[in-house]
Amino acid sequence: MSAKILASLSSRTASFAFFERGALSQLATYDNDERAWSAFDALLHRYPDTPVYLMVDTVEEEYRTEALPHVRGRARREMLKRKLSQMLRTAPYRATWLQGRETGAEAARGKRRDDVYLFLALNSGDLLHPYLERIQIQRAPLAGIYLLPLVTQALAARLKCDTPGALLVSRQQGGLRQSFFLNGRLRISRLTPFDPLGDPASAELYAEEIEKSRLFLYNSRQLPRDARLTAQVLDFDGSLTQLPAQLPQETNFSYQRIGFNQACAALGVAPSALPRDTEALHLYLLGKYPPPASLAAPRLTSDFTLHQLRLGLYAASATLAGVALLWSSYNIYRGYANQDATQRAIADTARYGAQYEQAARQFPTAPVSADNLRKAVEVTRQLKQFVRTPESFMTALSQTLDVFPQIELKRIEWQYASTTPSAQQAASTEPANWQQRGEVEAEIHPFNGDYRSALALIERFAATLRTQAPVAEVTIVKLPVNLDSSSTLSGSTQDNLDTAPGAAQFKLSIVLKRTL
Repeated sequence: MSAKILASLSSRTASFAFFERGALSQLATYDNDERAWSAFDALLHRYPDTPVYLMVDTVEEEYRTEALPHVRGRARREMLKRKLSQMLRTAPYRATWLQGRETGAEAARGKRRDDVYLFLALNSGDLLHPYLERIQIQRAPLAGIYLLPLVTQALAARLKCDTPGALLVSRQQGGLRQSFFLNGRLRISRLTPFDPLGDPASAELYAEEIEKSRLFLYNSRQLPRDARLTAQVLDFDGSLTQLPAQLPQETNFSYQRIGFNQACAALGVAPSALPRDTEALHLYLLGKYPPPASLAAPRLTSDFTLHQLRLGLYAASATLAGVALLWSSYNIYRGYANQDATQRAIADTARYGAQYEQAARQFPTAPVSADNLRKAVEVTRQLKQFVRTPESFMTALSQTLDVFPQIELKRIEWQYASTTPSAQQAASTEPANWQQRGEVEAEIHPFNGDYRSALALIERFAATLRTQAPVAEVTIVKLPVNLDSSSTLSGSTQDNLDTAPGAAQFKLSIVLKRTL
């Protein structure tokens, strides 16, 4: 935990302390005059660039509780800014504290669960001016300005009162402080300054002020009349043993004395670590559990914002350096490990090579070199990869010929080769570019010279062949007669005819579907 300079200011006294690693030290109390200002100035000089936390205990304070719609982001900021201007326009130091959502009973009255806000204000800045001037001169990072009851919230939460209402009473340097908590949330607080000539510790004074606060809470409806209220009184010196007899004996009101050891046990701190004083206790709470709502304007805490950014950069740099160091250490370790593995691999390779040479000397002389054997294996592998038989081609053709018995085969040519154009022969060895194709020469027998019927029969034969499952394409390459209208007649009746008498010859080109 980072170091902090703590200050508790009241109209009569000022207390200062240094907080570091969860411990309070250098506690000193002065009359709130020039001597206190000088002591504070010296503390800032002694610990430069240390965040400063100011706690104020004065009667010039104001508390207002308001339930507002549950919104977020910019809408919430605009709403709170508008509410602050309406409710606490003239207060020089003001803040809002979001205390959570309405409880079930509160929400039932409004039929929705609004957000509960506590609006706080310090109506005069005279008490703070001497200290803020010294903070600004030395550019000390001001973390915040807090009202003492906000600091008391941390103690009230850890005392865990078992009644809805809790009135926490303590004797401070500024007087008798009474803070009211409803269901654990701070609602209002009241400071009664002591008469310097009177007895500030009398049980009668405590009882009188507690009764005033109790009646005010019921009459102002801060607490329902049927709700129970517990007065939790901090009695660190044991001077309030007669107080219970002075308090009203009612069923909805109870009293609880909080001794010094009990308060330390609730906070989890050893009694020897704190002075037996309520002022020291609140300074410890300020250092250990800073309140979430600060009365300081952003212009006053700008140096603290820069301080936090600087610490964040330091932390990020340290983290990055640590990660880089770990990564470098890992790389160095892996480098040594890889070097050892490389040396072992070299040694193993040399050993296996020697063993192979020794074993190879005992082998008989091979008739074929190892390179030729390797090439033979590669050729065999390629042959197995490209091997195809004309079985599917012949099956499709034979099934079609069964339908046309008058067609007789004369010649069959089949091949399995690449269909890639010659410009792309580099990829012709891929199986995906190879395909089965063939040519069939046949004739119609017997043929009676009716070419019209012969042509129709050839077309039916080609169409039926196209319906076979393996066949991709069938093209009629040659017909018994030339049907081209642009052709011319030539020759002599004495020339030898290629076509045998009594037959009509034709040729088909058949392409099968590509298979892998």
